[in-house]
Amino acid sequence: MRVMFYIILSILLKNINLAVPFMNIILENDELKTKTIYIYGHINPDTDAILSPIILRDFLIKVGNPNNLIACRLGEMNKETKFVLDYFKQSAPILISDLAGADEVILVDHNSPSQSLDFKHAKVIWLIDHHAMTGFETTEPITIITKPVGCTSTILFQLYTQNNVTISKDIAGLIISAIISDTLLLKSPITTDEDIEAVEYLSDYIGLNYTKFGYDLLEAGTDVSDLSEYDIINLDSKSYKVNGYMIDIAFVNSLDPLKVLERKEKLLEEINKFIEKNNMKLFVLVIVDIKQMDSYALVSGSLSKVVETAFGVEIKDNVIFLKGISSRKKEVYPNIANAINELPEYIPDYVPDNSYTNYINLSVLLLLSLISLI
Repeated sequence: MRVMFYIILSILLKNINLAVPFMNIILENDELKTKTIYIYGHINPDTDAILSPIILRDFLIKVGNPNNLIACRLGEMNKETKFVLDYFKQSAPILISDLAGADEVILVDHNSPSQSLDFKHAKVIWLIDHHAMTGFETTEPITIITKPVGCTSTILFQLYTQNNVTISKDIAGLIISAIISDTLLLKSPITTDEDIEAVEYLSDYIGLNYTKFGYDLLEAGTDVSDLSEYDIINLDSKSYKVNGYMIDIAFVNSLDPLKVLERKEKLLEEINKFIEKNNMKLFVLVIVDIKQMDSYALVSGSLSKVVETAFGVEIKDNVIFLKGISSRKKEVYPNIANAINELPEYIPDYVPDNSYTNYINLSVLLLLSLISLI
C-alpha cells in the first residue's frame, strides 16, 4: 500500500523529490491514517498570514492529502483582509487560541515562537515562510520551505506551478492579494522578480487589472479612524527577542501618516502599557506612507536610542522620520537588530530556585508529624 501510493503520487506530481514531503504528511507506517492538521500564520495576522493557510489547504487537497486540513488564524482580521475575502467570496480561516484538537500543525508566514501559539509540544510537520529564522527549533526533522521573496504566497504559487496543479480563479485572486499586500503593490524593497512574475501571470490568467485592484486593496486597510489606539498598535505587531532583549515592531499603512500621529499621546499610552505588561525594552510603531513610501515611527522604551543608532536620525518627541523606508522585514527589523546586537547581552535578574528549600521545609514538617504520632 505504501509503495503504491508513493508511485502514484510521484507520477501525479511528476517530480519524485517534491513527492517525498507529501508522503510524510499522507502516510504513516504502512497504512493511511486521517489526522487533524491545523495550518496557521502569525499572531496579529496581516493579509498574507490569513490567506496563506487557505491557499495551502487548497493545494494539499488537490495533491491528494486525505487528512482533515483546517485553515486557522490567530487573531482578528484587518479591513484589508476582509476586503479581499469579500471580493473573492472566500470564508475566513477559523479563529483558534490553542492547539487543542490538532494532531499536527503546519506553520506559514512565520517561524518565531514569540509570534505564534506555543508549538513546543505540538508536532510541527511543515514550515513555509519568507522571513529570517528566529529561534525556531524542533525535536525531529520536518519539511521546511523558505525563500527570500516578498510574500509567503509567492512560494505557494510556485508549489502549484512546479507540480502542475491547477489554480482556481479565486485562489489566484488570493495569491495576488497577499503579494500586493506584503510588497505594497510591488513597490516595497522586499519585492523580487518572483513576486512580480506571480502577480503578472495570475492577473493575466484571471483578467484582473492588478494595479487598480491593488490600490483599492491597500486603501481599504488604511482607514484607522474607527479603531482604538490599542487596536492600532496591535494591527500588525510582531515581537522579537534580540540579544536577550524583547522588542516589538508594529506596522500600519496610511494615506496620511500625520493624521495618525495626531493621536500620538494616546498611542504612546497604549504602547507604554504594552511595554510594562510584556517586559519589553523597545516598541516601534511604523506608519508607512503608501504613496511616498516613506515612514514615520513612534518610539518608546528603554532602548529607544538604538533606533537613532540604527537609522542615523534623531528622535524628537518620540517620533522619527524614516526617508525611503517601508519594510519591516528588510529594513526596520534588521537595522534595529544589528544595533541591539552591539549592546552587551541582556541577562534577566537571577531568581533563585526555592524548590530545594521547599523540599527541606516539607521534610521537616513530615518529620515533626511522625514524632507527634509516637
